[in-house]
Amino acid sequence: MARRVRFTAVELAPRPADLPDQITWTNEIPTSITGLLLATEWLDNIPLDLATHTDHNWHYLLVDPTTGTETTGEPVSQNDAAWLTTWWPLPTGQGPGTRTFVDGLDLAPQTATDGSGTTTSGFRAARPAQGSSLTARSRSGCPETPTDRTPTDRTPTDRTPTDRTPTDPALLRERAEIGRTRDEAWADAVGHVDRGLALAVDYGHLRVERPIDGTLTGYRGGRQVPPVPDGSCDVTAHVAIDSVASAGERVARCAYVLTSQREALRALGADGGRPPLSLASADPAGYLRALASASAVAELTDPAGLGGHWWLWQPVGLPADRLPSLAALAESVDGSRG
Repeated sequence: MARRVRFTAVELAPRPADLPDQITWTNEIPTSITGLLLATEWLDNIPLDLATHTDHNWHYLLVDPTTGTETTGEPVSQNDAAWLTTWWPLPTGQGPGTRTFVDGLDLAPQTATDGSGTTTSGFRAARPAQGSSLTARSRSGCPETPTDRTPTDRTPTDRTPTDRTPTDPALLRERAEIGRTRDEAWADAVGHVDRGLALAVDYGHLRVERPIDGTLTGYRGGRQVPPVPDGSCDVTAHVAIDSVASAGERVARCAYVLTSQREALRALGADGGRPPLSLASADPAGYLRALASASAVAELTDPAGLGGHWWLWQPVGLPADRLPSLAALAESVDGSRG
């Protein structure tokens, strides 16, 4: 296996000086991939536009990139309006804790999901005005649970989330994060796989639970801050993961599996169980190693943290009988829902 496997990292940053020579470093997805394409928290790096619903129509949301002042822009394009109609429909008859949609099912046919993904509304954010581009960017860690992050070079006076409120009353209405560009990016990535498996790992939400106010937020130095696109913070937004999955399925022409990281790792044998105490006396060093491993798994499967990631498995050119692990995963997810 070691002789057959070739590792390629795709990253815009410069190649690390200590990276082993056996790993290729490039800024573009290779073509004609046979094997595994792994995209970890990549989709939430894809630039997107935000929209606000006012006057019975969706309009782009504009923001001054230096002050964060928000205004309502022009109506969204025809393509963006079509995406919103399909994947971010307006709620009807909504009461506290409920959300009823105008149309359709929430997932494409032949899709397995545990339905356990949860999201919380982030801070209101916007599309930069005057031709700027808003890039949703994030690092490891749940957007609702700040983690250690590398501060940027620009560190103006921190503003807490409550320091920033919309200046336009219309902006208090429903907002959406238009995920069409992310759908296109994933479809393109899947198209680079000739035969194998494409796996996307990201925080996201399903159409049945789209957050009324969106999920866009910012981070600076490990603190959650308003997502002002002035270069002073990382800006991140969850992924409309069902829309992305549908886009990839159309390219691969093969059903996908969608589940949480928690369920995926458990199906693959990582349960995070504590090692038996008898091991502590028989093999103290082994017990400590096993305990450390269990702690790591517990962190990776915590539904309030990293376990809240969605795992989108998209086979390409593989017959169903060659995917026993995915079949078992789908069964375990169905069982957990039952």
